Amino acid sequence: MRLDFRSSGRGYVLELNQDLLGDYVLRRHWFGLTNRKGGMKQQVFAEEEDAMREVARIERSRMRHGYQLK
Repeated sequence: MRLDFRSSGRGYVLELNQDLLGDYVLRRHWFGLTNRKGGMKQQVFAEEEDAMREVARIERSRMRHGYQLK
Protein backbone atom coordinates (compact mmCIF):
# COMPACT_ATOMS: atom_id res chain seq x y z
CA MET A 1 0.00 0.00 0.00
CA ARG A 2 1.24 3.48 -0.83
CA LEU A 3 -0.34 6.84 0.02
CA ASP A 4 1.00 10.13 -1.38
CA PHE A 5 0.11 13.41 0.31
CA ARG A 6 0.92 16.91 -0.94
CA SER A 7 0.52 20.40 0.44
CA SER A 8 1.55 23.63 -1.25
CA GLY A 9 5.22 23.16 -0.38
CA ARG A 10 5.63 19.70 1.17
CA GLY A 11 5.21 16.05 0.28
CA TYR A 12 4.63 13.01 2.49
CA VAL A 13 4.62 9.34 1.42
CA LEU A 14 3.46 6.32 3.42
CA GLU A 15 4.34 2.80 2.30
CA LEU A 16 3.16 -0.35 4.05
CA ASN A 17 4.68 -3.68 3.04
CA GLN A 18 5.05 -7.12 4.54
CA ASP A 19 8.61 -8.38 4.96
CA LEU A 20 9.91 -11.95 4.58
CA LEU A 21 9.37 -12.66 8.28
CA GLY A 22 5.68 -11.73 8.09
CA ASP A 23 6.01 -8.40 9.91
CA TYR A 24 4.47 -5.24 8.51
CA VAL A 25 6.89 -2.40 7.77
CA LEU A 26 5.54 1.15 7.61
CA ARG A 27 7.90 3.63 5.94
CA ARG A 28 7.30 7.38 6.07
CA HIS A 29 9.15 9.78 3.83
CA TRP A 30 8.65 13.54 3.94
CA PHE A 31 10.23 16.19 1.75
CA GLY A 32 10.06 19.75 0.52
CA LEU A 33 8.77 20.33 -2.99
CA THR A 34 11.07 23.33 -3.49
CA ASN A 35 14.06 22.36 -1.34
CA ARG A 36 16.08 19.32 -0.30
CA LYS A 37 14.87 19.16 3.30
CA GLY A 38 13.21 15.94 4.35
CA GLY A 39 13.53 12.74 6.29
CA MET A 40 12.41 9.18 6.77
CA LYS A 41 11.08 6.97 9.53
CA GLN A 42 10.42 3.23 9.59
CA GLN A 43 8.23 1.26 12.01
CA VAL A 44 7.72 -2.50 12.25
CA PHE A 45 4.43 -4.05 13.39
CA ALA A 46 3.74 -7.72 14.14
CA GLU A 47 0.01 -7.38 13.40
CA GLU A 48 -1.59 -5.91 10.28
CA GLU A 49 -4.36 -4.37 12.39
CA ASP A 50 -1.85 -2.33 14.39
CA ALA A 51 -0.13 -1.14 11.20
CA MET A 52 -3.44 -0.12 9.61
CA ARG A 53 -4.45 1.75 12.77
CA GLU A 54 -1.19 3.75 12.55
CA VAL A 55 -1.76 4.46 8.84
CA ALA A 56 -5.25 5.80 9.63
CA ARG A 57 -3.86 7.97 12.46
CA ILE A 58 -1.16 9.44 10.20
CA GLU A 59 -3.68 10.05 7.40
CA ARG A 60 -5.96 12.01 9.77
CA SER A 61 -2.98 14.02 10.99
CA ARG A 62 -1.82 14.89 7.45
CA MET A 63 -5.33 16.01 6.47
CA ARG A 64 -5.55 18.25 9.56
CA HIS A 65 -2.26 19.86 8.52
CA GLY A 66 -3.54 20.79 5.06
CA TYR A 67 -2.21 17.91 2.99
CA GLN A 68 -4.30 16.36 0.22
CA LEU A 69 -4.18 12.77 -0.99
CA LYS A 70 -2.78 12.37 -4.51
